[in-house]
Amino acid sequence: MIIMANVIIYLGYSFTKQQQTSIYTSKYLKALHRTRGEIFKKNGRIHKGPPPPREFGFRAPRPNDKNNRHLSPEMFFKKFFTTEALNEELKHYDLEISKISYSDISLNGDLIQKDKEWELYKYKGFRYFYFNPRFEEFLIKDNIQHTAKSQYIIILSILLNIVFFTFYIFLINKLKPLTQLKEDILDFAKGNLDIDTSCKGYDEISEVSNEFNNAITEIRNLTNSRNLFLRNIMHELKTPITKGLLISNMMEDSKFKDSLKKAFFRLEYLLREFARIEEFTSRNIKIHKEEFRIVDIIDHSLDILLSDIDAIELEVVDNIVAVVDFELFALTIKNLLDNAMKYGEFKPLVILKNNTIYIQSRGNQLSQDIQNYNKPFSRQYENSKDGLGLGLYIVNSILKAHNLQLEYYFENNINTFSIKL
Repeated sequence: MIIMANVIIYLGYSFTKQQQTSIYTSKYLKALHRTRGEIFKKNGRIHKGPPPPREFGFRAPRPNDKNNRHLSPEMFFKKFFTTEALNEELKHYDLEISKISYSDISLNGDLIQKDKEWELYKYKGFRYFYFNPRFEEFLIKDNIQHTAKSQYIIILSILLNIVFFTFYIFLINKLKPLTQLKEDILDFAKGNLDIDTSCKGYDEISEVSNEFNNAITEIRNLTNSRNLFLRNIMHELKTPITKGLLISNMMEDSKFKDSLKKAFFRLEYLLREFARIEEFTSRNIKIHKEEFRIVDIIDHSLDILLSDIDAIELEVVDNIVAVVDFELFALTIKNLLDNAMKYGEFKPLVILKNNTIYIQSRGNQLSQDIQNYNKPFSRQYENSKDGLGLGLYIVNSILKAHNLQLEYYFENNINTFSIKL
């Protein structure tokens, strides 16, 4: 915008300068023409006709005075076109014959414009018009001093630049809270609740920042309350489970003792799983990756399900090794196997090949797109009797943390879930 304004000022100044040059040139030529006419009239020669064009020469008019008929044009000019005679007529136009020589003007002055028979100069604030017809030459000085308008143009340009720059700084200061608010919103989207977007001021941006800060404060309070509640619940549940395990260890060995210990171990694992779910929903998930064999992770998943290897059909084409979080990835496989066992008609088939895990089960096709089942508490795939609707949500959250993706397709009554490692 600033550059455009400067360009407009410069173009306007250039156009105005050309117009002014044309006006001054016409003024000087007309003044010379009328001055010549007056001198001819006073000294017995008649001059008629309109003002000549810029390229005209001084043609000597026909003689009217018998005394001057014998004078040639050159002699006539020398006799009557004296400096005093010219100044007498030129003073009516605020002009005079220059006292400075043409050589000084052409050497020290600024040439504004030139043509075939004339040149226009500017020297020490005055304009000088040099006219060189066929018989004589004139150097006329314009007595009206002309200020350097370029200085005003420069001053105007500087003032406009200052105005635009001041407006730019003002705009940047006004938009700075908006930029900060954008960065805070991005931090908030990443799960950071320890941000303060409050802003002093009474404009719209300040109001939006303050309202957003109030919303963050409310969400932070609710999150803290939920975390405190979950911690208290888990603490209260851990106490009877620990007591039950101690009592079961004091019992005599029996089938009932083993079943009781399995039940308490299962409850303890579910409690840890609830803690994991809380991490997922609050986006506080932390992973610790190491290199593990997938068959070992599957074996651990079956232990979590309190099942053995006979509960599934395992086909190991490639012995896949992956860098993952062992517990979290085992939880992922466990949830997929659990769903396959619950809703499949036969044993689920697990295939390891081409660096991909395939979990297949025979049954009905999913009624909706897989993305709809990745939402928390989605009971369209897990009903309220068999789960909380968090199985596939947890799977999707863990895979996202590992930069992996769960794929699904249905073919020949076979539901296939795959994870490309």
